[in-house]
Amino acid sequence: MNRVEIKEAAKAKIKGHKWDLIWPMLLIGVVVSVLSSFFAPKVELDLNNLENMLKFDYSPLQTIGTTVVSLLSGILSACYMKYVLEFARTGKTDANIIIKTFKEKWLNLLIATLVSGILIAIGFALFIVPGIILALAYAFADFLIMDSKISGIDALKKSRTMMKGYKGNYFVFLLSFIGWYLLVAPTLGLIMIWLFPYMSVAMVMYYDKLKQKAGK
Repeated sequence: MNRVEIKEAAKAKIKGHKWDLIWPMLLIGVVVSVLSSFFAPKVELDLNNLENMLKFDYSPLQTIGTTVVSLLSGILSACYMKYVLEFARTGKTDANIIIKTFKEKWLNLLIATLVSGILIAIGFALFIVPGIILALAYAFADFLIMDSKISGIDALKKSRTMMKGYKGNYFVFLLSFIGWYLLVAPTLGLIMIWLFPYMSVAMVMYYDKLKQKAGK
């Protein structure tokens, strides 16, 4: 996989389309933030106890609500990547595809998220490296669910198969964006206007090329 070629193609693709790629994710962020606010913990300030000045009081309902919102955020973010995928392939954007994908794929996305999350957590608990390897192996499970009629479990299996021999390559591909992230603070986050579309398109282009190779 030619990482430089993919990234250059992504840069060219987003020209004139940055706002088209940013606003749906901003909207998703607002929706998730509003929902999260309903389940925010009660914060208590205890000036008499300097070691534990701030206390966060979570009720069982808040814990459940926070978990549900977190899962919803992950599913909506995956549906957004379907929007990006279609843009990368056709050059066109249609926000309705996010809603359509959510309606049709939410259950399979949820299953894939839960199962992969448990396996990756076990991997990290045993040792950090197995957790990273599993995270890379299942990296494109969501993409496969959105891109075909496949179950959550089958998507995990197919992603693992696709990533054989490419986990290291994809890991380096992800690391290659670190330099851009270092500019987030100095630019007060403004760099994200360019970086977010760039990274999103580059990731779906990597997936498309990997899928083509796996299909040969």
